[in-house]
Amino acid sequence: MPTTFAPNHALVGRYRIIDLIGVGHTAEVYRAEDLSLHRTVVVKVLLAKWAAHEDVRRDFRDQIIRAATLGHPHVARVYDGGQESGSIFVVTEYLSGGSLEDLLASGQHLSLDDTARLGRDVASALAYLHANGVVHGALSPSKLLFDDEGRVRVSDAALAGLASNYRGAPSLDQARYLSPEQAAGEPPRGTSDVYALALILFEAATGTSPFESMSAEAMARGRSTAPLPVRAELGTLDMLLAQATIPDPQLRIDAEHFASRLNSVADASPLTLDAPAPAPLLAQFAPTKPRSSIGFRPPSPDQIVGESPARHARPADAPRSPNRSLAFAAPAPPPRARRTMFLVAAVVLVLGALGGAAAWKLGLFDTSHTIPSLTNVDYRQAGQLLKNDGFTLSVVSHQNSASVARNQIISQSPAAGSTGKAGLVISVTVSDGPVMVTLPTTLIGEDCTTATGQLTALHLSALCPSSAAVASASVPVGHIVRVTYHASANPVSVPLRSTVTLVLSTGPATTTTVAGATTTTGATSPTTTTTSPSTTTTVAAQGPRAVPNVVGMNQAQVYAAFKKAQLFYTTRGPNAGTTKWTKVVSEVPAAGTMVKWKSTITLNVR
Repeated sequence: MPTTFAPNHALVGRYRIIDLIGVGHTAEVYRAEDLSLHRTVVVKVLLAKWAAHEDVRRDFRDQIIRAATLGHPHVARVYDGGQESGSIFVVTEYLSGGSLEDLLASGQHLSLDDTARLGRDVASALAYLHANGVVHGALSPSKLLFDDEGRVRVSDAALAGLASNYRGAPSLDQARYLSPEQAAGEPPRGTSDVYALALILFEAATGTSPFESMSAEAMARGRSTAPLPVRAELGTLDMLLAQATIPDPQLRIDAEHFASRLNSVADASPLTLDAPAPAPLLAQFAPTKPRSSIGFRPPSPDQIVGESPARHARPADAPRSPNRSLAFAAPAPPPRARRTMFLVAAVVLVLGALGGAAAWKLGLFDTSHTIPSLTNVDYRQAGQLLKNDGFTLSVVSHQNSASVARNQIISQSPAAGSTGKAGLVISVTVSDGPVMVTLPTTLIGEDCTTATGQLTALHLSALCPSSAAVASASVPVGHIVRVTYHASANPVSVPLRSTVTLVLSTGPATTTTVAGATTTTGATSPTTTTTSPSTTTTVAAQGPRAVPNVVGMNQAQVYAAFKKAQLFYTTRGPNAGTTKWTKVVSEVPAAGTMVKWKSTITLNVR
């Protein structure tokens, strides 16, 4: 792929680019030579899609300055930062010992002692970062690097949290070490790094990931409720890792206490691992050893290319054996046979060329794919949809929209129906939903004209249909009993320029008894009626009622409580308006407050 800087380029006249190490989610990473101090360094250049946002560039500059002041034996050092031709970069120390990701990818795993010492060193680094206001938020085995003596360092402190407001849903690889609160869309906190470290230590000790799934969403759902699996290899670390992976971040152990407890388990000696350097590209495709149980024996390289095994040269003065003079010499084919072989080979080459040309003409070698329409598709689902064709989704902006639901895509570039090859980045604009307008709290009891004027000033429309009027013993005739928007009664807010219905009062309900039969008129609310030959009593069920206490309840319990109280509720929080929230954190107004019949209570959920 094209890169920002070519080899031998002298960045700002000081850092000579040697080669590209890789391209991550946030930056291009180069190995470079510091021409002033004659040492090898790492240069990380912010990707152009993030550098296009001024707030991201400003945050990056601030974090470079802050990271350069950090000094901890297990935090990768930041030397310098700068800008050239619109590209902003940070210069960090070069760690030649590879990463924990390289070690795990090679099939190795750590002993219990080494795992505890690794966790102790990394947790102490995290505690230091947290004390200095830095939350990593993206800790993974690839961020744990080793120096030439095998000591571990936490890298990318200067990139922590960059462009978080512009990123879409995490991929499967990105979600592998996310905490439950990050997977739910909340910003990372210090205990989020602890959760990620616990998953890394589990994998380092067992060689397997504790939560595996086919999608990032399924993986996040699994870890939000399921405890860390029990493995015999963890030994005394089992309870510590369980405390570090409690789904509730407020109950989870912090980095300082995690480091202290790991230190009590670990050997006092320092951790020095021989982490393997990244394998060469071709070596990563080395064939695995064939199974011998089925009797398969692979051909040798000589058999593949058609050469006989090399033989030892015979000394010049050794006598030729009469019985073995031609034992290993293959007879040369006669001239006619050689010509025939050449003709056959030529025909095969011509036919192969013609077939290849036809295949090319038919598009069999074309790796282009048609770009699908992403309009009105949830951007998190769109990312997975594009991944199948090798495309990448980039959320470039958010806009309010009255016609496109929240988190769904408004527009895309390139357009749907065009073609592109694997690696193409498709930029999208995502809807933040409609602009919401908070309704006045004084509408109940107002007349239609006054309330309509208040709503018009808020760019809302109002209807007062007589067909919607209801009986009310507490609200005068012609005044508003409740406000409805679609199926929601007395909503807290509605979309800008929408129309609400103002339900007017027809006065108290009346009851008539004729020949022992009772008829209640003017009432549309539930009533309890007792009829006898001499008396008739009507009890209205519209009076004030207390807000039920639902803090800590799940969705089913909340629904039952509000149905019994004849009240409505609306939700706020990371998963508001969906079936994903699991618990009520607080309610407004508070439990026990007397409210009108069918009032709407606001619940903060998570």
